[in-house]
Amino acid sequence: MNNSKSDALLSAIAQSALKLLEAPDWRAEINNLLMLLGEATNASHAYLFENHLDENQQLLTSQKYEWVGPGQQVELKNPDFQNIPILEDGLSEWYQKLSQGKPFYNSTKIFPDGWTNTASRQEIKTLLDVPIFMDGIFWGIIGFDDCLREMPWSQAEVDALQAAAGMLGAAIKRQKANENLRASEDKFHSAFHHTFVPMIIGRLSDRVILDINEAFSAEMGYKPAEAMGKKASDLKLWVNPEEQTRHHQLIETQGYIREFKGKFRRSNGETGVALVSATPIMVNEEACLLYTLYDITKIEELLVELQNKNNELESFTYTVSHDLKAPLITIGGFVGYLEKAILAGNPQQARKDVQRITHAVIKMQRLLNELLELSRVGRFTNQPTIENMGNIAMEAVRMLDDQLRRNNIDIQIEENMPTLEVDRIRFVEVYQNLVENAIKFMGGQASPEIRIGAERNAEGLVFFVSDNGTGIEPVYHERIFGLFNKLDAKTDGTGIGLALVKRIIEFHGGRVWVESDGENGADFRFTLRKGA
Repeated sequence: MNNSKSDALLSAIAQSALKLLEAPDWRAEINNLLMLLGEATNASHAYLFENHLDENQQLLTSQKYEWVGPGQQVELKNPDFQNIPILEDGLSEWYQKLSQGKPFYNSTKIFPDGWTNTASRQEIKTLLDVPIFMDGIFWGIIGFDDCLREMPWSQAEVDALQAAAGMLGAAIKRQKANENLRASEDKFHSAFHHTFVPMIIGRLSDRVILDINEAFSAEMGYKPAEAMGKKASDLKLWVNPEEQTRHHQLIETQGYIREFKGKFRRSNGETGVALVSATPIMVNEEACLLYTLYDITKIEELLVELQNKNNELESFTYTVSHDLKAPLITIGGFVGYLEKAILAGNPQQARKDVQRITHAVIKMQRLLNELLELSRVGRFTNQPTIENMGNIAMEAVRMLDDQLRRNNIDIQIEENMPTLEVDRIRFVEVYQNLVENAIKFMGGQASPEIRIGAERNAEGLVFFVSDNGTGIEPVYHERIFGLFNKLDAKTDGTGIGLALVKRIIEFHGGRVWVESDGENGADFRFTLRKGA
C-alpha cells in the first residue's frame, strides 16, 4: 500500500482507537469508525454484522451498521442481509476462515451462482470480512466491499483492518464487562436496600459507615443521613466496649466475621442482642466491609427464660421432695402416737395427735393446690376484660379482711387507679399475695399500714404495694421471688406466693421487683406491657 493511503488508514485506526477508548458505548462511535475506515480504504461499503441464535439455536448473522461510499446504495434495511444462516450451503469456506480468526478476502467471481442471483450482491466485485472475537467466541464481522475494483487491498491493509477489528472486539468486550458490572451492582444495590436483614457498608480503613439499608434504619432507628459518615463508636452502637474491641481484632486477624454475638444499642437507647457478620467487598475500588445483623434478642430472652425455668424446676424438684416429705413424716409419726394413745385409753392425747395429723394434711393440701395454681399460669388463661385496677385490689383486700382486722392494719387504695385490659382473676391473686406478704412481715409496728396505688416514671406506668413493716435486706431482693424461698421459716405459707406473682406479671409482659433498705418497710412494684 502506498504511503499516503497507509498513513490515512493508520490515522483512521488511531482516531478510532482513541474514540472507542473514551466512549462509554461503542455503538455511539461505530458509524464514525466505519466511515473513517471506509474512506481510508476507498471501499464502497463498510459494515458490521453481529452473530446471534434463533429460537431453534441456529446460528445467524445480521447487518447492524453500515457506511456507504459516494453513489452507492444503502443496504442496511435490506432483508437479504438480515438473519442469514451462517452454516448454509455456500458459506462454509467463509465461515471456516472467519471462525478460525482469519480474514476472508476474495473476488466474488469465485462465489457460487447463488451469490449472483441476489440483486443486492451482483455489483460487488471484492469482499473483505474481518472476524470480531469476544472471549474466544466468534461474535461477528467488520467488512468492506468494493463495487468498482477487484482485490484492491494489500496484505498490509488487510492486517491493519484486522487490527481494527481486534480493537473493536476489545471495546465490545470492555463494554460488555462494564454492563455486567453495572448489572451486578444494580442487583447488589437492590438486594442491599430491599432485604429484610439489617445491613451496613463500612470503609475498612477507618470504619466509617458509607451506607445503611432500610432494614437497618427500621431496626436501629437511624435515618441514612444520621448514620452515614459516622462510626459505630460515634453512634454508640456497641453496648460493651470489650465486644467491639474483640470484633475489631477478629477483622484484623482473619479479615471477616461469622455470627459474632454482641449487645447493640438502638437510637432510642433500647438494647438488644445480635449476631454480626462481616464480609470484605470492594466499593468504588475501595476496600469495605458488608455487615449483616440478625436480631436474636427474643431468642436470648427465651433462652434466659428457659434457663430460669430449668433452675426453677431443679429447685422445685428438690424443695417439693423436702416440703412434701415433712408433712408425710409428721403424719407417719403421729399416726404411731395416735395408736399408742388409743391403746393406752388416753383420749385427750389422741385428740392432740389427730389435730397435728389434720394440720399436716391441710398444709400438704395447700402446698399441692398452690403448686397446681402456679403450673396453670400461662397454660390456662381467663378471658381478659377491661378492669379498674383499684377495683381488683379492693376485691383482694376484702378476701383478707379478717387478717387485716386481727393485725389492726390500716390499708389505703389510691383513687383514680388506671383501667386496663387484664386477666382479673390472676390480678386478684397478685394483689392478694402481695398484701398477704405485707401482713406477715409487719413485725411489731405500732401503726401498721399498707398502701396500694400506681404512678408514672421513666418506665411508664408502675403499680405498687407498700408497707411500713420490717423490710427486706437487699441481698434477698431477688431470692424472695424464687420457688419455696421463705425468709422466715416460722411464718405461715408455702413460699409459693411471690413466685406466683412473678410468673403472672411476666406472663403479662411486665416485671416485678422490691425496693427496701431492710429496715423501713418494703415497696413491691410491677409494670405491665402497654395495653395489658
